[in-house]
Amino acid sequence: MTFFTVSSTLLGTVFVVRVLGELDYRHSPVLRAEMDKAWAAETPSVVVADVTGLSFCDSTGVAELILALRRSRDLGVRLALVGVHGTLERILAITGLRTSFEVFASVEEALQKA
Repeated sequence: MTFFTVSSTLLGTVFVVRVLGELDYRHSPVLRAEMDKAWAAETPSVVVADVTGLSFCDSTGVAELILALRRSRDLGVRLALVGVHGTLERILAITGLRTSFEVFASVEEALQKA
């Protein structure tokens, strides 16, 4: 069984979602449920998805991030990705999606831009 966990914190008006492990078809619903908490959090100014601890991401995981991006745009809430690397970085670059997301090296950097 693969490892996956997601947790979130509200820092003022910024909702930070931390993702650890393998984001695949089995774990995408867990991320979606946590992101739903972010969207319900009295309209945060920014949602930061910290994927620094992500060890793998398949197409279903990427689709979940695209869904989150669409939802953020519909609600007028900025979505920032932090710590994009490995498989996810390659997928975003190859598909041309890299420029669709605001990407930062650290949560601190994303918070400064909030």
